[in-house]
Amino acid sequence: MTSWERQASDAERWESCYGEEYGIEVRGIRGLTYENSSELEFEPRYPLFGGWRATFIIGYRVPLEDYLFEAPDGRRYLNFTFGCPLVETIVNKLTIKVVLPEGSKDPSAVLPFTVNQDLQVKYSYLDIVGRTVVVLQKDNVVPTHNVPFQVYYTFKPIYMLAEPFMLVSAFFFVFVASLAYVHIDLNIVKK
Repeated sequence: MTSWERQASDAERWESCYGEEYGIEVRGIRGLTYENSSELEFEPRYPLFGGWRATFIIGYRVPLEDYLFEAPDGRRYLNFTFGCPLVETIVNKLTIKVVLPEGSKDPSAVLPFTVNQDLQVKYSYLDIVGRTVVVLQKDNVVPTHNVPFQVYYTFKPIYMLAEPFMLVSAFFFVFVASLAYVHIDLNIVKK
């Protein structure tokens, strides 16, 4: 079993997932929550440290109030740790994806070393313009790369009203259409 422990101020509010390159067929996965930390134990199909090469994905969601802050210039920034969450692990190619809220503008990542940065757009339910995804990639990541990094971006809170406005408009349109259908007389001859 391979174990990964994560310290958190509120360890009960995190979700995790584990997947392999050729499917999510895992023999054993177990998430444990302690008072000040969380631990994910998983057993991949192939041995990790036996000469076999294994590509896998560890994803997790954390509460934003512990990692999201506002800069003095009005921009928001995410402060997180770069690197592999597995202790003392060397990674050939590490990819970190930070999905920003819909309507975010001018994202920039600040790291103490060079990485390949790319921007993508991800569409989710009811998204109009899509969510900006900051993709950070680095080859040959060692434990000394496990340092904090920041992703700065600007965000206008008015974008949070787009999805509720779309839903209210759709319900209103259906209501008006059904009202018009009930009251319109489509007969050619009047009775």
